[in-house]
Amino acid sequence: MRKKVTYMFAKTQTSMRRAIVRACATALSCAFLLIYLPTELMAGRSLAADEPMGTIIVDSANVRNKPGTVDTTVVDVVRNGTRVTLGEVVTITNDPSGSNVWCKITYKRESDGGSVTGYVVDSFISKDSDINADPDFETEIAGFPDTYKTYLRTLHKNHPNWHFTAVNALKDFDSAVSVQSRLGVSLIENSVNDAWKSTEPGAYDWNTGTFTPYDGQNWVNASKAVVMYYLDPRNMLTEDGIFQFLNLSYDTKYQTIDSVRGMLSGTFMDQKQITDYSGNQVSYEEVFMSAGKDYNANPVFLVAKVLQEVSASGSNSTSGDYYSSYYKKSYKNLYNYFNIGASSGVDPVAKGLAFARDGFKNADGSVNGEKNGEYYLPWNTPFKAVRGGSKWVANVYLNAGQNSIYLMKFNVIPADGSQFGNHQYMTNIRGAASEAKKMYNAYSKAGLLNTEMTFAIPVYSGLPEKACLLPRESGNPNDYLKELTIGDYVLTPAFDPTITEYSLVVPASCATIHVDAKPASEKAKVSGAGDITLGNGVSTIKINCVAENGSSKVYTLDVARNTDSYDSYFTTTLASEGNFLGGIEPGTTAGAVKSMFTLTDGYTLTYVNMNGQAKDDATAVCTGDLIEICDASGKKVYICALFIRGDANCDGKISAADLTLICRYILGEGNVSEAGKHAADANKDGKITAADLTRICKHILGENQLAQ
Repeated sequence: MRKKVTYMFAKTQTSMRRAIVRACATALSCAFLLIYLPTELMAGRSLAADEPMGTIIVDSANVRNKPGTVDTTVVDVVRNGTRVTLGEVVTITNDPSGSNVWCKITYKRESDGGSVTGYVVDSFISKDSDINADPDFETEIAGFPDTYKTYLRTLHKNHPNWHFTAVNALKDFDSAVSVQSRLGVSLIENSVNDAWKSTEPGAYDWNTGTFTPYDGQNWVNASKAVVMYYLDPRNMLTEDGIFQFLNLSYDTKYQTIDSVRGMLSGTFMDQKQITDYSGNQVSYEEVFMSAGKDYNANPVFLVAKVLQEVSASGSNSTSGDYYSSYYKKSYKNLYNYFNIGASSGVDPVAKGLAFARDGFKNADGSVNGEKNGEYYLPWNTPFKAVRGGSKWVANVYLNAGQNSIYLMKFNVIPADGSQFGNHQYMTNIRGAASEAKKMYNAYSKAGLLNTEMTFAIPVYSGLPEKACLLPRESGNPNDYLKELTIGDYVLTPAFDPTITEYSLVVPASCATIHVDAKPASEKAKVSGAGDITLGNGVSTIKINCVAENGSSKVYTLDVARNTDSYDSYFTTTLASEGNFLGGIEPGTTAGAVKSMFTLTDGYTLTYVNMNGQAKDDATAVCTGDLIEICDASGKKVYICALFIRGDANCDGKISAADLTLICRYILGEGNVSEAGKHAADANKDGKITAADLTRICKHILGENQLAQ
């Protein structure tokens, strides 16, 4: 009943405000009204419709045709930041999902703007009726943008003792995204959907379909959209995500040994004891509690940091018996619970354990004994590793201004401006969110969630209007081919994944060809390849490469099956040799060659280079240049390649470079284009042999001119 009363009150309040506005409008100007109308009304939150409104505040929410998850159907998925009209609130019992309160909503579908009505979990909505429900709290969050307040009001309603402080980031949001998107700065597991991984230069090879690892073989660069999502504080203003912003200084009010014990439960440190400096047996919870107190660090966070670095079951960094197959070294009796010094690379564990052994060094490479002593190095016992690592984290980060999980990952409020986006503890883009969840669970188990806590939340200028969304898991975007071959023929131009249009001239005796096309990504699919029957003239073949995410690229291959009987299209004074036209002296211009053609009425000629680009009339002819003949409709009906005998490398000259190319081809160390092969056959015997090299060499030496 209370829910219905709230909605009735909201409707009544809206009607009263509208009446006031209408009355004022008869006496005051619109400008005066804009000055005095409340900000929330100006945003259209109550004036837009009679029904109460709200905002979805979770990443995505299933919209069902009826309340609950039993015998219901998901009709849509609504995403974070969507404005919805609110309807009835329904309470059900014993739903398997644990969600018993559902709210009817209506909204415009993201994909096509169509209207959707259904039910979502009530707690997934921040309701406009909560605005100004607590005036003191509204004053407390006045420094936040309105888009933050939507989420903070819901957190305050559930946890009245939580406090939120706005802290301004040093630079705008776009600048922060740019810094955090640098190669090697924000990494994600290679096992995630490819839509979440960066395909920027250096992060992804489009030709091979492989992502570049930056930490071992399993961590690659996160996409810009994923960086934006985790960097945007609004996405973290949830029950567990908010713990990214918790002040990590030591506080006895809500940092108890019970909360530490709850965090350790079920891990490799649970109910385990280690030996301290005096030889006494102490529990892990005692070690973390004392370290937190001594170094002004939240002990629950210290445990969360260890678990984030080495996992709940431990790792090679904590085993005390690691052998690096990469470095061929043993790291026995060395421990690094916080992975300090374990920078990204082939074997980061070995790097971290090397630090545990050697510690800090001076500029000349000698050991810094004083600093090593300060942090209890070498870390040759678990106790020293936990104490020393805790002190290092506290001194280097927490007590130096990066006193929240968020700021340790995203250093956006540094005292030294040059450190913006630098001096960051982790590269795992999801690490801060993961640690926050661990801390939330620990406080929940210890019954401390409603204790008074303060969260310092960064605020950026230039934020998008809505919270940044995670990209849909659409899959790999690579729609490139890595290979396109037609038997022993060489394409014109030479295959390049970024070039989509090719030409090929085959003999009249060639009735079929086999097209082999391989995608760069193993997740893409190719159609249009295989055995192709050729007609007379030019056959156009379309090879379609479709990426996993649905994008596609079409490669076009014009195959000219020519005959010597081309006089129905044109006549020419050039010499015809099969599918090639020659008799051209080096230095002849494209314009001069074009003048050697007489076209039949209705046909047109285009002169292009071997890459399909039109050539200027004043440009010299090169072997491999193409003459393309089109009919009146623009359809290609004939393609022939030009050649200059001796110009095997297709640069329009006869030189030592041609000799080198032909020699490598004869030795099986290189390839030559189809037109280049014809040009290389200097003695016209249909083969490329040392005899051709001899003739071309004599031409270059001026001893015997090649007959074109």
